[in-house]
Amino acid sequence: MEKILNKQNWVILTILISLLLIIGLTIYKINAIHLERSFLVVEKKFIEGAKECVWDGVCTEDKILLGDLIKEGYVKDEVNPQTKRYYSHDSYVLKTDNEYSFVEVK
Repeated sequence: MEKILNKQNWVILTILISLLLIIGLTIYKINAIHLERSFLVVEKKFIEGAKECVWDGVCTEDKILLGDLIKEGYVKDEVNPQTKRYYSHDSYVLKTDNEYSFVEVK
């Protein structure tokens, strides 16, 4: 009776498992990078809207609510790329000195 897993079969099985691992990890990494960049795009839209609002003199506080930006027409209601739900209008853009950062409230 012949052995089922001889050296040649072990080599083929090892190569196959290695390829599957590499492909799986690559797909996972690409998906994670895509999601991260999607978040950055949405956050930059909110920050740019807040900057325009400050430059126009409409927003004078350091904490600019997303609901106010939408109401004033500086940004559109955006969807969270991960949950596919609209961002809460209680989320805000925080201005410290000349640095702007988006804070999501769930």
